[in-house]
Parts: sequence; C-alpha cells; structure tokens
Amino acid sequence: MELGKHLGKGIWGLADKALPVIYGLGYVILVIRVLPEEEFGNFVLLQEIFLIISGLATAFALQPLLKYAAEDRTDIAGVITVAFWFNLAFVAVASALVVALSVPAGVLLHSPSLPPLLVYVPAMLAASFVRNFTLILLQARFRIREVFWVDAAHFIGAPFLVWVYSRMHLFDSAMDLVVINVISLFASSIVGLLLSWRLMRWRMRPKAEDRKKMWEYGTYSLGGIASYLVYSKADTFILAAFTGPFQVAVYNSAKVFTRVFDMITQMVQMFVLPAVSRLSSQGDHPRLKALVEKAILFSTVIMIPVLLVFLLGPGLLIEVLYSGRYAGAIPILQIFALLSLVVPLLAVGSNTLMGLGHARINFVLGLQMLLVSIAAYVIFIPPFAGVGAAIGYVIASYVMAWMTTVRLKREVPLSLRGVLRRGNDIRMFVRQRLSL
Repeated sequence: MELGKHLGKGIWGLADKALPVIYGLGYVILVIRVLPEEEFGNFVLLQEIFLIISGLATAFALQPLLKYAAEDRTDIAGVITVAFWFNLAFVAVASALVVALSVPAGVLLHSPSLPPLLVYVPAMLAASFVRNFTLILLQARFRIREVFWVDAAHFIGAPFLVWVYSRMHLFDSAMDLVVINVISLFASSIVGLLLSWRLMRWRMRPKAEDRKKMWEYGTYSLGGIASYLVYSKADTFILAAFTGPFQVAVYNSAKVFTRVFDMITQMVQMFVLPAVSRLSSQGDHPRLKALVEKAILFSTVIMIPVLLVFLLGPGLLIEVLYSGRYAGAIPILQIFALLSLVVPLLAVGSNTLMGLGHARINFVLGLQMLLVSIAAYVIFIPPFAGVGAAIGYVIASYVMAWMTTVRLKREVPLSLRGVLRRGNDIRMFVRQRLSL
C-alpha cells in the first residue's frame, strides 16, 4: 500500500481524470461563450439524457464486469461475453425509447427545438459503445496508461474539432456539437478496441453461473446508480420543466466547474473498486482498511484548493472565462464549493461497498437518496431557480455521504482518528519525492 510503489499508475490515473477538466475548460471557452443560450441549454438537456443512459448501461452491464474481471481468476471469458450482450440490449432498448418519447420530452421541458436533437442520441450511444466497454476492461486489469489514451481521443478530440469547426465558421448550433461528439466518441472507441484487443476473451455459451451473478449484481448496481443519477441529473430537468432552457444554460455554466468533482470520483473508482475487490477476495482486511483510510484522506486533501477557489474567487472565474456573460452563475458556484468536503467520502464509501460485493446496499441507499433529492429539488427550485437547484444538489449530497458512511463503518472499522493518522503517509511520500 506504499504510495511510491503505485506512483506510475497514479500519475497516469491523475492525468486521465484531468482530461474531463481539460474538456470542460475547452467547453467553457469554445462552446458556452459562443453558442446562444437557447442552443447551449438544448445541448445540455440532450447530453444529460445521453449521460444518464450511458451511466445506467454501465451500472447494469459493465460495473459487474469491473467487479469480477478484477478478481483473481484465470478465465474471465464468461463475464466478458455476458457483459457485452447485457450492454448491447440495454443500449438498444434505451435508444428506441428516446426516439419514441422525443416529442413529449420537448413539450415537458419547454423546448420545441429539442426533439430533432434527441433522435441523434442513439448515434452517440452507438459511437461510445465500444469505448465504454473497453475502458472498463482496461480498468479491471489496471491498464491505466491505455485508459488515458482511450479517454484522450474523446476529451481532447472533441474540443479540437470544435476549434476546427469554429475556424471554418461552421459552429453555431447544438446540432454541430452533436456531430462533433459522435465523431470523437467513435474515435475513442477505435482506440479502445486497438488497445484492449488482447484482453478480449469470448465464450459462445456463457455458464449459467456467470449469467446469474452478473444479472444479480447488475440489477442492484443499476438501482443504486439510477438513484444517484436522479439526484445528480434531475436538477437540470426539473429546472427546465419550471423555467426552460435559458435558466438551464445559466445553471450549467456554473455546474460545468463541478467536473473537477467528477474527476476525483472517477479516479477513486479507477483504483478503489478493483483494489477492494481483489483485497476482499484475498481476505486481506488490514490492507483493505488502510486502503480506504488513505483514499479518504488523500482525496479530501486534494479537494481543499478547489473549495477555496470556488468559495472565494467565483466572480473572477466567471468574468474571465465568460467575458461578462452568466453573472448569475457566481452564487451557484459558491454553493457548489461545499461539495468539496463530501465528494471524497461519498466516492470512496460507495466504491468500497461495491468492491465488497454489496451492490444491494448501494441500491437501498440509492432509493433512500431518491426521496431526499426529489424533495430538495421540488422545494428549492421553484422559488430560487438555479440557486435553488444548487442548494438541493448540495443537501442531497451531504445526506447521501452521511448514510453511506454509516453503512460503510459496519463493513470496515473506520474512525476519524484512523483516517487522520494516514497523514503521516502523505508527509513521508512528499519527503521521498523531494529527496529524489
């Protein structure tokens, strides 16, 4: 569990999870500052629908693959095959539903121009299908460098294409952004296929045991992620239902900065979930406890500068990046700053439970969280619009973190003193790096 031992993978992992931040910065400069508010708001709604479906498909089909492929076993052909077919079926059904419900969705969200865009969601899902599958397979085998290059094809490719389109005076609508994302996602899938080809193992007829355990784990994982997506994405849709795409654009001009929280969450998942799965299967409980304590402390320390910048300097960020536009995003960003204190705990706790095989526990926690998040959004959004959405989001996150921590302590004997004691590891690591 020494930090230096895993420094190489850690650097690649940090670089990989910095890519969404780079993407977000390009998004701010090249998209939000350029597109009309209505067009930007419509793309946000489309992208949220795409991300929800992708997240649900990952939870149902690919999260079980990450869990079982990371364990010590010589034959993973069965789980890979089952994951592939589960993922394909889920994406196909979801694509059909999006197209069928595109017109009612436009009416509900007060956006007549949204339905023509929604019919392209299946194209985005198809372009990202292989990308998502190979990312999980590479992550399960700790091929972090390869994960970086797969992500780079999309997160760097998309802003680059936006820049090229803009230079050619071809970028002025949400539809242009949809086409660009399809291209970059497809390119990422090609890179993923090339880098993971040797890891592919197939079985024409998977064992019934593999199908059963993947189904059971995936079902509970799906329920947990569905509830998480409600509280993390429903703010945008409820806001649109009450106010329309313009307020969605203002709100998401601030929410785009929360990609830094996504970076930490995804980096925690990259290392903690497969590591916990492996240590748990080996029965190595002391190292497992140490892993969880270090992950909580280290990720919290990383978040402190983010807290200070979002809380004390949002006006400068908004002014510089948006050139005077979206002034209403300043108080929203200050409220989002409070997430810095709970995102690490929530990320480590939920991924530890998943790594221990407690998908059902995450499912139950998610259902409880569903009620809290919906109530918070319905209470705060109508009177306060985007500020209310941010308040509801933060309240829901704190409640979720508290409930997750209570359940985690039943599985891993954590304490505040034990977590803080891991600060010695940080100091030792820094001294070792400075002495090189």
